[in-house]
Amino acid sequence: MIIFAVLPGSTVEGMGTSQKLPHIAIEAQEAKLSTVIIGSASVFMNISNTGESEDTLKEARVDIPGAVVEIHDTKDGKMVKAGKIRIPSNGIVELKPGGLHIMIFKMPEDIKEGHEFKMHLLFERSGERQIDVKLKGVDTHQHMHH
Repeated sequence: MIIFAVLPGSTVEGMGTSQKLPHIAIEAQEAKLSTVIIGSASVFMNISNTGESEDTLKEARVDIPGAVVEIHDTKDGKMVKAGKIRIPSNGIVELKPGGLHIMIFKMPEDIKEGHEFKMHLLFERSGERQIDVKLKGVDTHQHMHH
């Protein structure tokens, strides 16, 4: 038999400590159909973190059958895969045309302006967040796609 005892004046490791966590919020999400790549759309949003530690957006998925989702950035006027997005503590990251954004490829032909879908964002520390996104027209900002 093992007996655990806590002596007066001592502390058990982990008690009384609070881990500093990120606090993620997502706002102003919208998607725009691409005029360059048929069956694709760019997704924009603001991701804020009011927590005391940073987080990382490492994956995005949608509930559109067959669609492929990638995290992208724009470097030297060309769209490139970013893989992930760092969300600093007490900061906001704006996903916008000409900068960081999420791309959806291989969407079915019947998906048009006004279509609503669920997007699942997977954060390294905060876990998965689900948001509703609506296709709102065409992305007039011309990305150079690779």
